[in-house]
Amino acid sequence: MRALTMDDPALAVPPDIVGSTDLPAHLRIGQWLERLIASKTLRPGDKLPAEVEIATALGVSRMTLRQALGSIEAKGLIERRRGRFGGNFVAAPRIEFDHASLPGFTEQMRRIHLEAGAHVLSATTRVAAAEVRKNLGLPRGARVHEILRARSANGEPILLEEAHLPAAVFPGLLAADLSGSLYALMREHGAAPFSADERIEATEANEQQAEVLGVKPGSALLLITRTSFTESGLAVEFSRDYHRSDRARIRIKSKVEVAPPDEKPAGRRPKAESLDL
Repeated sequence: MRALTMDDPALAVPPDIVGSTDLPAHLRIGQWLERLIASKTLRPGDKLPAEVEIATALGVSRMTLRQALGSIEAKGLIERRRGRFGGNFVAAPRIEFDHASLPGFTEQMRRIHLEAGAHVLSATTRVAAAEVRKNLGLPRGARVHEILRARSANGEPILLEEAHLPAAVFPGLLAADLSGSLYALMREHGAAPFSADERIEATEANEQQAEVLGVKPGSALLLITRTSFTESGLAVEFSRDYHRSDRARIRIKSKVEVAPPDEKPAGRRPKAESLDL
């Protein structure tokens, strides 16, 4: 981590506060900092100079500066921490997860050139709990493999993964190497996920989740609950993925359903669009 001052070369060229543009000063400062972050002149973990130092150097009030910092904080570019060792820090970029398909975590990381890791916290075969049994369509007393893993990107913990797989469909699965892609192992058993029903909601980290993910208890998490099916419609996975909300962004591609042939559309059909959540 670098603790910067206004004399640092990274901040050597200040923004033009009095130029001819109509943009207010706080927007010019915000755009200046955004450019420095986008160009990697400012790197994740860098601590910005104290607010009073920046404001004095730029010739603006602290209120104007705080408006600028607030705007880029809202975009997830900086993290403002309180306390003795607090300040304004350049945030690590969020990892985008594409939920328009079912590539799995390992494949997602490969696509964005990050090294996927998996630390197996527990792996056991047990009688399925009621919720798991219901979602997988299993009879009472059926057994499932329950696998709990911490997933990382370039060594940083990103999500806590809790997977339940029908033991009858995947015999001997726990004897395999579970530090890689579970979906690859499922394909080897001839029961690869083809479609999924997913729900996304906000939740808070309990003490165990917080310890695994390196966040404080009560921190916001994105919970994705998923039931996956083979092409024939067999349910083969019920899972809960707890994403760090400060490091993850979910991307979903949606489109308007096509009206039945006997229904005339009211107007021009909208184009498909992508939604960033």
